[in-house]
Amino acid sequence: MTNESEVMCVTVERAGRHASFEVHDRVLLVGSGPHCDVRLLPEDAALEQLRIERRGHEVFGQLLSARPDCRLDGAPFEQGTIAADAPLTLGQATLHIRLADAPARAQAAASGGWPLPVRIAMFAAMGFGLYASLQLKPVVSSLDQVMAEPALFGAATSECPARTGEPPLTAAQRLIREAHMQRERAPFYPRDGVAAVSKYEASTVCLTRAGQHADAEAAQSIAAELRAQLSDEFHVRHVRLERFLNVKKYDLAQREVRILQDYLEHQDGTYAQWLAAVQRELNMRFASAKGKG
Repeated sequence: MTNESEVMCVTVERAGRHASFEVHDRVLLVGSGPHCDVRLLPEDAALEQLRIERRGHEVFGQLLSARPDCRLDGAPFEQGTIAADAPLTLGQATLHIRLADAPARAQAAASGGWPLPVRIAMFAAMGFGLYASLQLKPVVSSLDQVMAEPALFGAATSECPARTGEPPLTAAQRLIREAHMQRERAPFYPRDGVAAVSKYEASTVCLTRAGQHADAEAAQSIAAELRAQLSDEFHVRHVRLERFLNVKKYDLAQREVRILQDYLEHQDGTYAQWLAAVQRELNMRFASAKGKG
């Protein structure tokens, strides 16, 4: 039998509606992804927004995504202990999380909370149950979502990242050496190609400051060529992933996800979070199929 102190009670309020349930687990995940225990609307939470953990007689929370903002009792929240029933605000949703105890559970039942059979059913369906009970949008699997392809590169830097006491020319030579090595590894490790573009572009700034305009133009030409090449390859991979997901060739889709994630190793935007959700869902499908086999 589950100990009372091992039960977390969760209440979610949004637009005048509320849903409550109990989590008989040590950790729960809050986000807009279909795999989350507490699923919110995409405008209220990232795919994975918060990790909530029971630590003894306390509830500890950790922010997993900086956007959208999260507030605990009105103050910006990143990580720390969550006091009993202190409001956690994400967009238009407000969460109250506390450890259960017998008197509190009895009081919740008496005050018109969800009947026990309903709460048990919601726990069984968890994320979907909460999502549906709030009468929000239908649950959509990450594998069925259409995600716009982001730009692989942002604007080129206007700074020369020279080390302390390092002349611009020396900095440029260092950056170009590193970029050459990473460019050679790009066919096998796309993240190195992306990093090489940034270093070539930074080297052009350093070379220009050093008065080496011809060399700056050469470095800029290499950067532009590599930018275009990697952007085209990234687009092809994105299209391939969309096609494999559409025809449910999940084994091939899994490989494309890993490659696309390599391109975006240092990014944490909506697209990168979607890729992570797709990867988790694919992993769960393969793990389930393996277990049945």
